[in-house]
Amino acid sequence: MSGIIMLFDIFQAGISLFREPHETRWNPYGLQGDILLFFRDFKKSIDSKDVQRIQNLISDNYYSKSFVNQNKKQLLSWFQEVFQKMPSVVYPSLEIEICKAPEIRREDQVYLVLRPTLNIHILGINLASQLFGTKSRISMLIERNTNSGLFSITNMEEI
Repeated sequence: MSGIIMLFDIFQAGISLFREPHETRWNPYGLQGDILLFFRDFKKSIDSKDVQRIQNLISDNYYSKSFVNQNKKQLLSWFQEVFQKMPSVVYPSLEIEICKAPEIRREDQVYLVLRPTLNIHILGINLASQLFGTKSRISMLIERNTNSGLFSITNMEEI
């Protein structure tokens, strides 16, 4: 009987070790409410290689001074190119580390500093991890649409 209990304890510990990284990928520390929902949607868009969905998460007024992709069209084209280079059995998994607590700039704007990591999976096995679109961290400005109430990215800069 004690062998079964010990096996059950080992099984529970294994589940906890597996669950923790997956939960933090869907619930980045420091995010909550609508901002957390925005980042979950962004992660799901990247993970499914869905450029149309990403398009809805980037403001028409998107700009950047430090990235090659300085407007929305260029940024979407870059995502499309990255996804097309991945074979159909390869899936990305975006992981976001929040480096600074979200800062409310205006009633409808939030400033964040994050470190995005892209994990590459084949058949659920993580083959590689690398910083995504940056060599360091990204500052991101997201803005709430007054009509829909949903956030979109208006600016990203490498810092």
